[in-house]
Amino acid sequence: MSVAATPQADSELNRAISAAMVELYAVFYEHDRTTATTYINDNIVVCVLENILTEGEDTLIAEGASGEVIDGRVGFQTDTEDEFTAAIERLTHRRVTAFLSANQTAPGVACELFFLDAAPLTAYGQVA
Repeated sequence: MSVAATPQADSELNRAISAAMVELYAVFYEHDRTTATTYINDNIVVCVLENILTEGEDTLIAEGASGEVIDGRVGFQTDTEDEFTAAIERLTHRRVTAFLSANQTAPGVACELFFLDAAPLTAYGQVA
């Protein structure tokens, strides 16, 4: 399990989000190969995940069934949206207003995109 952070002021938060997404993938997909990099910009959190595919999905893709893998991934995100948004809300202390997920089988990558409710507060308690 590997987690990368972007060179931003709050790289600790980036690392925490990456770790949470990798952990969710490990729990739901039962493998620990996934790596993540998180980017945060105002009301947007983007987590890019690599090495997401299970051995079973790799087999399906090799057999020409990548569409089936993508369909399964879309179903997965629909079923687990609450867990993903809860992790982001817990870590950012902000409400997630929208969640989008995209997957690609070659290479096995995913992008988890979260829209947050308000701009982060500055050190003086005002909206940035």
